[in-house]
Amino acid sequence: MDTFMLVRRNSSITAESFQFSVPSKTKYQIYLSRSHDPFVNLSIEHYLLQKSHVDSTVLFLYVNQPCIVIGRNQNPWLEVNHEMLRRAPAVTGHLPLAYPNEETKLQEVVLVRRRSGGGTVFHDLGNVNYSVICPTPSFNRDKHAEMVVRAIRKNNQRARVNERHDIVLDTGPLLDKNARPSPEDTHQTAYSASDGVIPAQKVSGSAYKLTRQRSLHHGTCLLASPNLLNISKYLRSPARPFLKARGVESVRSPISNVFGGLKSLSKLNSAFQLQIVESFADLYGLDSGMLSEIRNETPNADTPRNGCLWGHLNDDLREVPEIKKGIKELESKDWLYGQTPQFTLSSYASEVDDRERPPLPAWLPFSARIFLTIKSGVIVSSKISTSSDPQIADKEAENLDELLKGHRLSEINTFKKHLRSADPKWGDHDIQSIANWLDLMFGKLPQDQN
Repeated sequence: MDTFMLVRRNSSITAESFQFSVPSKTKYQIYLSRSHDPFVNLSIEHYLLQKSHVDSTVLFLYVNQPCIVIGRNQNPWLEVNHEMLRRAPAVTGHLPLAYPNEETKLQEVVLVRRRSGGGTVFHDLGNVNYSVICPTPSFNRDKHAEMVVRAIRKNNQRARVNERHDIVLDTGPLLDKNARPSPEDTHQTAYSASDGVIPAQKVSGSAYKLTRQRSLHHGTCLLASPNLLNISKYLRSPARPFLKARGVESVRSPISNVFGGLKSLSKLNSAFQLQIVESFADLYGLDSGMLSEIRNETPNADTPRNGCLWGHLNDDLREVPEIKKGIKELESKDWLYGQTPQFTLSSYASEVDDRERPPLPAWLPFSARIFLTIKSGVIVSSKISTSSDPQIADKEAENLDELLKGHRLSEINTFKKHLRSADPKWGDHDIQSIANWLDLMFGKLPQDQN
């Protein structure tokens, strides 16, 4: 007989019990994390993928502090505005006047590279993240997105799964009665996709990691992000028109919250996580009596009934050796920047990247030409010059290449400081303008802070 393991709010699983439970033959397991640390939660998720039994299906729910999470094969300088990341902290709650018992403050936005593919996403305390790990033979990209849509529809009937396996909210008017699809259809709603001005709004994106025996599908769900209006600014790199990257580039989509107006994030997240649990239980035909216990929050962590156990996961799981190792890897600069596929940055159209460029700043010399090749986060070559004379330009390029080649991009505090030892034959203005442009592209510290 299948057993069902649920981790819930009023009980916690110790690190020792967690290591024992995950690889067990328990067919269905659900874990809710109390941690808001993205490094901890992503490392727990990876542990579950690696250690859970090959025949089990695992649901893991968590909420992260403000962070930007890029995909395994993405370029952080292409996907993220590093200047804003450093200068603009995110809101962690809503207005105290609306919810006086809920803490509201500004918090640094953390940059994280996950282990799965897909595009870049923004997490905060108004965003519930879900992860489902299942046997690869039973995996498909819509199955668990549809599960989440059923949970969202308890709050917003406009939700559906689109052709990219994302979850969107239709914005148009209600369809005629005879044109409405079945309420069970999770790929269509009773509303037009667009109101003629605003297209369908994305509220959840997904990413995947597939192995021979196990498959991971995880996604975000924007419930009531207090940072919604700034998310696109965090994800708009000034280097994008000049940067040509290998790897996966994010697809930009208009976004929305599931809920409008001010909401108490802590209450909202708890309620929605329960709705996802219920949808998961319905999908897999789990015991209705057990679900009643969950809804009523009847604790049974100490004396499991009918093989059912539930509790939460805490930050103490960071001491589990494999999770500890995973956190250390995710926090390292080598993982965050060193895993970046090769890319070029060019101020002009070339054979490598023939796109038309936007106008360069007026303070750059008219004849300035800037070209960098970066591999695994290290500058492998450069060709930078300001002279219109080809021979002088070649000497300038050779001089700067010696200063830049072999340096990790993430370890250059500012290009202005790094290029100070350039050949004095270069004019101070030329060097400073080149350095300023590179600092602007890569979001380095402003001049008054280097």
